[in-house]
Amino acid sequence: MFYTLILENESGRQLNLSETANRIMFSKIEGLSPPAGTISTSSYAGMDGSYLNNAFIEKRNVVIPFEMRGPGVEARRHELYKVVKPSRYIKIYYSTENISVYAEGIVETCEVQNFEHLTTGQISIICPDIYWYSTQTQIAEYSQVIGAFHFIFPDDDKPFPLGTYNSKNLMTIVNDGDEVGFTVEISGGPATNPTIYNSVTDEYMQIQGNIQEGDKITITTRTGNKTVTLEREGVTTNIINRLVSGSTWLTLSAGENKFYLRASSGLNNLKVRLIHRNAYLGV
Repeated sequence: MFYTLILENESGRQLNLSETANRIMFSKIEGLSPPAGTISTSSYAGMDGSYLNNAFIEKRNVVIPFEMRGPGVEARRHELYKVVKPSRYIKIYYSTENISVYAEGIVETCEVQNFEHLTTGQISIICPDIYWYSTQTQIAEYSQVIGAFHFIFPDDDKPFPLGTYNSKNLMTIVNDGDEVGFTVEISGGPATNPTIYNSVTDEYMQIQGNIQEGDKITITTRTGNKTVTLEREGVTTNIINRLVSGSTWLTLSAGENKFYLRASSGLNNLKVRLIHRNAYLGV
């Protein structure tokens, strides 16, 4: 199977482990399949069976055994150390003919056997976020006026649209991966109390108060990274306290998801973007 494996550190420096020019050879990657689940149960007193206390998925551990062959092993070993540093951030890009994903984690170990006949080693990466994320982003947008101007510019005198009027406040986005959170960007204004509803479950998220012209509110609903921020005149502040009681951290179910927008006032002034990456437990 054709695949590529690239490691990238926090400064953006990359090491392509699948290039033969590097002569860093490996035959397997552990951690591509779904992580193990942890299930806690307790026994009934004097009864058969047990009851479930809780169940959750453990962190992901990506392990890459490798070999270094040919001349220049020492130089390639130091090149590896420049990218893969224990206790430091690392991003793993993995792609095949059908999928292109990445995972983020912390380097646990980078061990190299220097004094053997064949230089071997192993990289271990701990990923607290259990998902592999698609490198491609999907975006659903709402705006009263949707841009329609595009290149190539017409070379005749026939009329063409610069924009189209949007009379619907419905946004549709397709999730081809597992159920996962996403990012919402609300801009425009002035408006009051913007609310996003899931058209199937009627769950909602509402931001209380006014949005001024030029404001940008960003909501992230991913597990372990749930935030609500306001960017105003170049200053970003935490406004999670403006999230109305009863709001739900909305997620995207597998398949088609539909959301609609409401506001107490100024709905036509708002622009909303739903930003999503497919997430996979296993690739």
